[in-house]
Amino acid sequence: EILSHAGLRFEVVPSRFKEKLDKASFPTPYAYAIETAKQKALEVARRMHQKDLRAPDVVIGADTIVTIGGLILEKPVDKQDAYRMLSRLNGKEHSVFTGVAIVHCCTTDAQLDLEVSEFHEETTVKFSELSEELLWEYIDSGEPMDKAGGYGIQALGGMLVEHVRGDFLNVVGFPLNHFCKKLVELYSPPRREDLQRVKHDSIPPVDTFENLSDVEGSGSDPAQGDDRGGHGRAEADGDRTPAPAGTQGTDSNGTGESPPPFPAGLLELIDGFKASKALFVACKLHVFDVLKEDAPLKAVDIAGKIDASVCGTERLLDVCVALGLLEKTDRG
Repeated sequence: EILSHAGLRFEVVPSRFKEKLDKASFPTPYAYAIETAKQKALEVARRMHQKDLRAPDVVIGADTIVTIGGLILEKPVDKQDAYRMLSRLNGKEHSVFTGVAIVHCCTTDAQLDLEVSEFHEETTVKFSELSEELLWEYIDSGEPMDKAGGYGIQALGGMLVEHVRGDFLNVVGFPLNHFCKKLVELYSPPRREDLQRVKHDSIPPVDTFENLSDVEGSGSDPAQGDDRGGHGRAEADGDRTPAPAGTQGTDSNGTGESPPPFPAGLLELIDGFKASKALFVACKLHVFDVLKEDAPLKAVDIAGKIDASVCGTERLLDVCVALGLLEKTDRG
């Protein structure tokens, strides 16, 4: 139902995998959920290949569990089991985990090749203090019997819940938001040309960071290629990214010269969030505006204008230099 509402077209194939994995053998509850989801999806992929000598392009498997105090609660086997589960959850906060496996299938010479991508999502749910009468009325409705943890938040079970932190649909049974992000990551990776550096003046202001101490350790490595020290001068250079030796510069007039490759060092920084943090802090403190108006400046001068520590400013400037957003110089 969730996937249909999202506009996806697919076929539902119930898995025949026996969900009897040893919970105690897994380091975390979500590891158990992921493995169960994976085995369910693999069973479907292999069975459909054996049946038709071909398999779907993709098989999606999911498994949702409820945990409280380290105990994994799945679907109750009878009313007493449902009462036991709901009594544990009564008035308390618990976690709902969904493990998801995306199995990519292809056939070569009638041989099935499988590649699995997997992830999990956690949502915390708080039950109200519920009376015995209300618990049994809910159990007698029959709704708990096919629901992990003995309740369905999208129906009558919603009246038991005081609050939810996280993805509501994850509690229903499938983390749609995380799943869609994963599909984009798997099937629509960013093109290299889309990763070209954005000019600093197009970066929106961000109020996330309060001070320069948020750039932990960001100046320890990126600036090591410049031997002029942390007190060199800086000037705004939003259009300049040095190309590797031996490559020609790009020409926007269409002369046929290929653009320089995207700097691997910058990509690593972005992947580690150092670059984004540095850019956000620099924008919030108006570092680029200061340099546009009065460049070149020493780190100590910039620190005075943005009311920040000299040490933190040096580290921030070093990262910006490493990103190609600023140029360090020893000119007067």
